[in-house]
Amino acid sequence: MRARGWIPIAVALVLGLAAHGARAAARLEYRGAVLPARVVQSLAAPALRAPADSAALAAALGGVIGRLQNLGYLDARARAEWDSSGRATLSLQVAEGERLRVRSLALDTPGPVDSARFAGALGLAAGAWASPTAVREELERTLREVTDHGYPYATLGVSGWTVDSSGVALRLSGALGPQVTISRVRIVGLQVTRPSVAERSMGRLVGLPYDRAAAEAARDRLAQLGLFRSVAYDGLEGEGDWGRGHLVYRVEEPAYNRFEGVVGVQGAAGTVGLARLDLGNLLGTGRVLGLSWQSRGKGLADFGVNYLEPLVLGTPLGVEASLAQQVQDTLYVRTRWGAVLRYALSGQERIEGGFQQERVVQAQGEIEEAALQNTLFALERSTLEPPIGPRRGTRVRVSAAQIFKRERLRPAGARSARASAVETRGEWHLPLGLAAGLSLELLAAGRFSSQRLLPDFERYPLGGAATLRGYDEEAFRIDRYALTRLEWSRFLGARGQRGFVFWDHAAMATRRPTVDGGDRFDVLQRDGIGFGLRLEAAGGLVGVDYGLEPGRPPLEGKIHLRLVSTF
Repeated sequence: MRARGWIPIAVALVLGLAAHGARAAARLEYRGAVLPARVVQSLAAPALRAPADSAALAAALGGVIGRLQNLGYLDARARAEWDSSGRATLSLQVAEGERLRVRSLALDTPGPVDSARFAGALGLAAGAWASPTAVREELERTLREVTDHGYPYATLGVSGWTVDSSGVALRLSGALGPQVTISRVRIVGLQVTRPSVAERSMGRLVGLPYDRAAAEAARDRLAQLGLFRSVAYDGLEGEGDWGRGHLVYRVEEPAYNRFEGVVGVQGAAGTVGLARLDLGNLLGTGRVLGLSWQSRGKGLADFGVNYLEPLVLGTPLGVEASLAQQVQDTLYVRTRWGAVLRYALSGQERIEGGFQQERVVQAQGEIEEAALQNTLFALERSTLEPPIGPRRGTRVRVSAAQIFKRERLRPAGARSARASAVETRGEWHLPLGLAAGLSLELLAAGRFSSQRLLPDFERYPLGGAATLRGYDEEAFRIDRYALTRLEWSRFLGARGQRGFVFWDHAAMATRRPTVDGGDRFDVLQRDGIGFGLRLEAAGGLVGVDYGLEPGRPPLEGKIHLRLVSTF
């Protein structure tokens, strides 16, 4: 048994020695004064691996000569031969010759304006080493500099390259052509959005000389508007007058309007539901109006309306105003209003800052009324593709709030408190082949107050279809939490149709009072498991979710029916 164990090792050693011998079968003898031996060794490696391949040897010689000529050794020569008397050896001898410089540089143009423009952009000068590659790269850079700044029809090239013992006489010829002024911006693909709205977001372009950098910056500003699935700059389009041209862009518009309806059945709360209508890009102006209603059980309801005004002062700055009311049975009624400024950093990133005012009225308890002032800040980045039912991409949002609160107490008295809140949300979608995918959502939030015990209306609600599936809506009210939602999906079509299984896990922490007048920090761990289905119907994407708390009978699971329609 022990002897047989050595057999694979011996075979591996023999194969390794054979492979090493094959690699060491040919060696290089290099004689030259300029190029390092390691550079020549790398250039000759294909020929050394195949000694009988004349094409590989010719390519190696061409590589050596090319390297030397690009350093200014224009008369470099190389000679190679194989010595097969013993171990195969490639003998490579290089004669570099004299290194030459550009002794003179002349530029032929139609007039002094052309000459001055090219000379100002050209980085070549007499005295530089005579490198063909360096000359070509500098001419390409110079021509790009000129064509990108008002002269798209400019030409520039080498018309003379004379070599003698004193160096290279280099002669260039070029012409600017007409300076092109932008007469129009044409955006292909606009179906709903007004052209004036898109052009206003891009800034001034018409009437200015053509500038490629400005045209590309305008493309980025158009993407920052947030109205298009994709934005591309197609380039300059000429007219009959060569001194005028159009800038052409291409956009893809999504469906701007969205309706979402959810109906669920859960425990003692009975039937719950949600309805939300978002009207985007109203009348092609980019404005957004949203309406929402949610029932979370008997006596529990939310109402909300929001309005977004884009392009404030012609910048990618939007202002969103919102009004919301929350009725929490007989415990309290919360009214919230405020405004948020949104600035698009790019088509995928934006920052937010705003102010909200809240008023909470309680019918019973120590606090009769509370007024909260919230200062908000958020940063968001999204690369989800597509936005509805994504298969790939990420979305990250980080927000923070500073809260100042005044409370009116029963039967008399008042007090104030300060608090800070931090919330993060991340989504990662990874395709697993053509028909499967994995997604992970991570949500975390915490509220930190000068009061040791938070009232219920300041705690985070957790539980239900949008958070911890398998539990009643707002089954938990907590101070801090971390929630993960993991899904494996099998895609059934190209429009978000899929079947999936999920596992949700939440870690929650809440400070609660004790009977002796103190307090304690309760920590809970909860899981939810289940499955869901999304299918396309005439009205949109129809879905059903079933979630269950592990250990519960299947009949106690929570069922939610969902309809998402875009139009």
